[in-house]
Amino acid sequence: MKSILQIHRRGFPAAIIAVMALPIIAATGCFGGGSGGPELAKVTGVVTVNGKPVESIQVLFEPQSEARASRGKTDSDGKFEVYYNLNQPGAVLGEHHVQFELKGEGSDQKLIPAKYAFGAKGIIAEVTQEGPNEFQFDLTGK
Repeated sequence: MKSILQIHRRGFPAAIIAVMALPIIAATGCFGGGSGGPELAKVTGVVTVNGKPVESIQVLFEPQSEARASRGKTDSDGKFEVYYNLNQPGAVLGEHHVQFELKGEGSDQKLIPAKYAFGAKGIIAEVTQEGPNEFQFDLTGK
């Protein structure tokens, strides 16, 4: 089988070579070309503001490690589940700063007390492999 470089030297346009190489690159990425990412644990919970559930609060689990943050959004009962990316539920193991933001049109951003808002320190939470990683966050104050 000729290498892509040998094919290119014989006059094949670069676009054809790219199209031929794309399935190989995609298969490597999708079927085990890497470590599969960090270890995750399922994370769920409930967010209330002064004791009442609020819909459309985005919950951000920002890990202390170099890993990517996980996000979730509350439903009408204040319940949420976080996702590491679109297809992977959970958050990396370890300590997180949890921050909150109200999303949606006409949202009153002042509803979330400043000490819990995105960019603030938030609330410290530990995600463990043993779990359960079910958190109750009552955002109180101004």
